[in-house]
Amino acid sequence: MLGLGKWKFTVNTRFYSGEAYLVIGGRDGAYDIRAELANGKRPDFRFSQLQAQGDTLTGVAQHSLLQGSLIPFRMTFEGDTASGSLDVPFIGMISFSNAEKVG
Repeated sequence: MLGLGKWKFTVNTRFYSGEAYLVIGGRDGAYDIRAELANGKRPDFRFSQLQAQGDTLTGVAQHSLLQGSLIPFRMTFEGDTASGSLDVPFIGMISFSNAEKVG
Protein backbone atom coordinates (compact mmCIF):
# COMPACT_ATOMS: atom_id res chain seq x y z
CA MET A 1 0.00 0.00 0.00
CA LEU A 2 1.12 3.51 -0.84
CA GLY A 3 2.45 6.02 1.72
CA LEU A 4 1.87 4.11 4.94
CA GLY A 5 3.27 5.92 7.97
CA LYS A 6 3.26 9.32 9.66
CA TRP A 7 3.95 12.39 7.51
CA LYS A 8 4.97 15.79 8.95
CA PHE A 9 4.42 19.06 7.08
CA THR A 10 3.79 22.77 7.71
CA VAL A 11 0.35 24.39 7.49
CA ASN A 12 -0.32 28.12 7.32
CA THR A 13 -4.01 29.09 7.44
CA ARG A 14 -5.90 31.76 9.33
CA PHE A 15 -7.07 29.07 11.79
CA TYR A 16 -3.79 27.25 12.37
CA SER A 17 -0.13 27.80 11.56
CA GLY A 18 2.47 25.22 12.44
CA GLU A 19 3.37 21.58 12.06
CA ALA A 20 0.71 19.05 11.19
CA TYR A 21 0.68 15.34 10.49
CA LEU A 22 -1.22 12.87 8.37
CA VAL A 23 -1.08 9.31 9.66
CA ILE A 24 -1.79 6.81 6.89
CA GLY A 25 -2.65 3.25 7.76
CA GLY A 26 -4.11 0.34 5.90
CA ARG A 27 -6.03 -2.79 6.66
CA ASP A 28 -7.39 -5.43 4.30
CA GLY A 29 -6.48 -3.29 1.28
CA ALA A 30 -8.36 -0.20 2.55
CA TYR A 31 -6.69 3.06 3.62
CA ASP A 32 -7.26 4.91 6.87
CA ILE A 33 -6.04 8.49 7.39
CA ARG A 34 -6.16 10.70 10.47
CA ALA A 35 -4.92 14.27 10.87
CA GLU A 36 -2.99 15.53 13.90
CA LEU A 37 -1.59 18.91 14.90
CA ALA A 38 1.72 19.52 16.68
CA ASN A 39 -0.19 20.77 19.75
CA GLY A 40 -1.73 17.29 20.13
CA LYS A 41 -5.18 18.22 18.87
CA ARG A 42 -6.88 16.23 16.13
CA PRO A 43 -8.81 18.24 13.57
CA ASP A 44 -12.22 16.79 12.83
CA PHE A 45 -11.39 15.65 9.29
CA ARG A 46 -12.75 12.25 8.24
CA PHE A 47 -11.21 10.81 5.08
CA SER A 48 -13.01 8.42 2.72
CA GLN A 49 -13.10 7.17 -0.87
CA LEU A 50 -9.33 6.73 -0.64
CA GLN A 51 -7.57 5.08 -3.55
CA ALA A 52 -4.04 4.85 -4.88
CA GLN A 53 -3.22 5.56 -8.50
CA GLY A 54 0.46 5.30 -9.33
CA ASP A 55 2.32 7.40 -6.76
CA THR A 56 -0.77 9.41 -5.71
CA LEU A 57 -3.39 8.82 -3.05
CA THR A 58 -6.72 10.58 -3.66
CA GLY A 59 -10.03 10.78 -1.87
CA VAL A 60 -12.29 13.18 -0.03
CA ALA A 61 -12.45 14.56 3.48
CA GLN A 62 -15.36 15.84 5.51
CA HIS A 63 -15.48 18.16 8.51
CA SER A 64 -18.30 18.53 11.04
CA LEU A 65 -18.40 22.32 10.53
CA LEU A 66 -18.90 21.87 6.77
CA GLN A 67 -21.90 19.53 6.73
CA GLY A 68 -22.36 17.85 3.37
CA SER A 69 -19.16 19.24 1.84
CA LEU A 70 -16.81 16.75 0.21
CA ILE A 71 -13.31 18.20 0.33
CA PRO A 72 -11.00 16.92 -2.43
CA PHE A 73 -7.79 15.38 -1.06
CA ARG A 74 -4.62 14.47 -2.95
CA MET A 75 -1.17 13.35 -1.77
CA THR A 76 1.72 12.38 -4.06
CA PHE A 77 4.71 10.44 -2.76
CA GLU A 78 8.37 10.48 -3.83
CA GLY A 79 10.39 8.18 -1.60
CA ASP A 80 10.41 9.65 1.91
CA THR A 81 8.83 12.97 0.88
CA ALA A 82 5.34 13.90 -0.24
CA SER A 83 3.21 16.84 -1.35
CA GLY A 84 -0.52 17.31 -1.36
CA SER A 85 -3.58 19.45 -0.86
CA LEU A 86 -7.06 19.79 0.60
CA ASP A 87 -9.40 22.32 -1.01
CA VAL A 88 -11.46 23.40 2.03
CA PRO A 89 -14.56 25.60 1.51
CA PHE A 90 -14.30 29.05 3.20
CA ILE A 91 -10.62 28.43 4.03
CA GLY A 92 -9.19 27.77 0.59
CA MET A 93 -6.49 25.46 -0.61
CA ILE A 94 -4.35 23.90 2.10
CA SER A 95 -1.26 22.81 0.21
CA PHE A 96 1.90 21.24 1.49
CA SER A 97 5.17 20.18 -0.04
CA ASN A 98 8.28 18.51 1.28
CA ALA A 99 6.26 16.49 3.78
CA GLU A 100 8.70 14.27 5.63
CA LYS A 101 8.04 10.70 6.68
CA VAL A 102 8.63 10.58 10.43
CA GLY A 103 7.19 7.24 11.38
